Amino acid sequence: MQEKVVFDTSIYIGIFNRGLYTNEINWFNRVTYLVHPVLHELWMGAKGKLEIRHLLSFGNTFVKLGRLVQPEPATQIKIGRVCQKLRATGKLDPKNPRLYNDVCIALLAGQIGATVVTLDISDFKRIQSVVDFKFREATKEA
Repeated sequence: MQEKVVFDTSIYIGIFNRGLYTNEINWFNRVTYLVHPVLHELWMGAKGKLEIRHLLSFGNTFVKLGRLVQPEPATQIKIGRVCQKLRATGKLDPKNPRLYNDVCIALLAGQIGATVVTLDISDFKRIQSVVDFKFREATKEA
């Protein structure tokens, strides 16, 4: 059975800028989904017309495939609850909620039964301390 995956932003940056993690792109064993916070983070880092053109094509491809994941109402509520639990345990600073996008990524992946593939293991472990979802570190090049 094919693994459903959601790549964290750091994986796409490695793929786009340095040709890393290409082994993670396996059309026979994995189905890749894009969650909107990752797309937004990529847009925030885009510089120049070439990168903007690439992101337009990239995002539209996921839209056409029906693989751009947006939160269902229940997931939106769950995101808020998880953020509150993280804040209550001192794991999220409401004045600097850097972890917010990762919470969204984790729960959107969970919404579709996908595994988050990331380099930021410690952030996702922190989130997993209050909510169950699947994640793993990106494998090194073969």
